[in-house]
Amino acid sequence: MESNALIFLGTVAFIGMILKFAILFNVSIKSQIAESFVVVCIFFLLQNVSEFLGYFTYNISEQVGLAFVHIYMIALYFLFPSVLVLALTLVESKQLKAVRTILYGIAFCISVAHLSGYIVDGIKFVGWSAVITPGSYYWAAISYPMLMTISTVIVLFKHYIANSSFEIRNRCKVNLLAFSPMFLVAVLVILFRLAGFESSTAITMPAATIFFLFVMLLQTNGNIFWASLRLKILISVLTQKNINTLVEILVNIEKLRITEALKASNGMQRNAAKLLSVPPSTLNKKIAKYEICAEDFQQLSVFDAIKSRRLAS
Repeated sequence: MESNALIFLGTVAFIGMILKFAILFNVSIKSQIAESFVVVCIFFLLQNVSEFLGYFTYNISEQVGLAFVHIYMIALYFLFPSVLVLALTLVESKQLKAVRTILYGIAFCISVAHLSGYIVDGIKFVGWSAVITPGSYYWAAISYPMLMTISTVIVLFKHYIANSSFEIRNRCKVNLLAFSPMFLVAVLVILFRLAGFESSTAITMPAATIFFLFVMLLQTNGNIFWASLRLKILISVLTQKNINTLVEILVNIEKLRITEALKASNGMQRNAAKLLSVPPSTLNKKIAKYEICAEDFQQLSVFDAIKSRRLAS
């Protein structure tokens, strides 16, 4: 691999590493969800560190550079199971402990097979990528992260449309949004490799993982509502028409704050007041003032909505 390519890719990995360090140190570990998220962060960080060191040590020692590539791949075997464990934690799965033990046990066995030479016959840096020569069980090993990826999407989507808990459905919606770029990159890379192309995730995957971790950090620390609200307020202010006074702008912003809080709390006024850090009585007065119907913001699961329509008919 050319020196310029090594420097560029190593710099990309270094930037990703710094950003992931920042995300990890900003996680507030107050729940089981936060603990699962920290594990995901650590595996992502291990990947970035090994990637960075692999690129920057390759010119000094090819063997050392390749050793870090092997560490990168081993981290991959644990990474996607940890994402699935996070998804299972979000939906409050009763089988979480057993599934976690099984998933990490399989990842450990694949790692042992990798170190024994059954997964990869060789690695070489070519162009802008590290190209792997598949071993006897390469595709079986790579199928495991892909299976974990698909399973994560299935778990999240299933609970998003069917879970009776609004809070769990909301978690799944955020996680699906955060995970979708990673899922897309993983699927496209595998499809390209099956088609015979030497595709790489050296640039696309770091960007997708930063997006995933940042969104999940906001959710884990309870800041997703405020981040979303600030963005919507900004868009609202920029797109407002026929607004002549500052008072009208502030009124529209206050209405938006209330409606977004009601959406985030499934129409529960007491929870909405807590989100906005105001007394419930104050919020109730403002809801009456602006003639907002809190019940309009109650969101049922798809299955519950179908039941309600059947009963109504």
